[in-house]
Amino acid sequence: MRMRLAAAVGIVVIAGALWFGVAPAGANGVPQLVKLTYLEGVSNFGPKESEGVVEFSFAEAYVRLEVKHLKPQAGHIYEGWLAGGAGAPLSIGVIEVDAGGAGAMETKIEGLERYDYNLFIVAARATGEAAGTMPAQKSIAGRFTLIADGEGETVGGDVRPAQLPDTGEPSEGRPWSRIVMTGGVMAGVAFILAGLIRTKRRRRTA
Repeated sequence: MRMRLAAAVGIVVIAGALWFGVAPAGANGVPQLVKLTYLEGVSNFGPKESEGVVEFSFAEAYVRLEVKHLKPQAGHIYEGWLAGGAGAPLSIGVIEVDAGGAGAMETKIEGLERYDYNLFIVAARATGEAAGTMPAQKSIAGRFTLIADGEGETVGGDVRPAQLPDTGEPSEGRPWSRIVMTGGVMAGVAFILAGLIRTKRRRRTA
C-alpha cells in the first residue's frame, strides 16, 4: 500500500514537472500566470468588469495575454505594460479587442534589461498621444512576485535569467487553457489519491 501511495505522489511531481517545464538543472523557470482585474489604486479607466490573464516568462522573453469584457473606448487603443521596480515601465505591445471586449496578444518581450518588475498593466493610449511612455489611463492590472536579484535565485515562479533571454518563438498554449488543464490534471491526481486512501481504510476494517 505504501508503494501505491508513493507512486501516486510521484505522479503529482512528474505531472507538475512535465506541465510547467521544470528540468532537474539549468531550467529556464516556470512561467508566471497573473490574473488581471480592475485593481484598486491602479486602475482608473475603462469597464470595471474587465478581466484577463497574462502568462509570461522573463527567461524565455515572451508574453501571452487574453482579456474579456474590455470593450473598446472611443479614441483609445489598449497596450500591455510591465511596471514596478527601480526603472521605467516596459511596453509589451498593442492589444486588439473586438466589439464584445475580447482580445488576445502573443509576442516576444523586446528590450528586457531588468527583472524587478512586479506589476502588469493594460493601459489605454489616446489617439494622437505620443508613444514611448506608459499612458496615464490604466485599465486592468495584476501584481506578481518579484524575482530575486541573485543569479538562479527565485522568490516566485520565474527564474532570473543568468544570460540574455531566448527571444525565439514562444511555446504553444494559451493562458486560460493552461489554467484549466492544470486544474484538470491536479483533480485527476487527487481522485487517484482519494481512491487509494479509501482502499486502505476498507482493508483495515475488513
